[in-house]
Amino acid sequence: MKIAIDVLLALAVGIALLSSIGIAVMRDPYQRIHFITPPASLSGICVVLALFLGEKQKQAGGKAVLIVFLLYFMNSVVSHATARAHFVREKGAWPPPEPIEIVKED
Repeated sequence: MKIAIDVLLALAVGIALLSSIGIAVMRDPYQRIHFITPPASLSGICVVLALFLGEKQKQAGGKAVLIVFLLYFMNSVVSHATARAHFVREKGAWPPPEPIEIVKED
């Protein structure tokens, strides 16, 4: 049981660390936003599973599930708001004054 808890917590830390490296390496804020999701979803789920395995009182686990649930679903709202705020700061207006051209990179 102790090994499973340690593995889950190590996985959560590894996901957060790799996401942090991804945020540091990406070129612009639009690319960096994608690296916020794994710690908010996968790391949280790993921590909750480890908490359920190791904690005798399940009330703490219930509270942790609620927090991870909120993190998981609020992450998309925060990511969208961050992308929109950066766009407004960059372009000066929302909605965009002219259509945004989508360029495919080959």
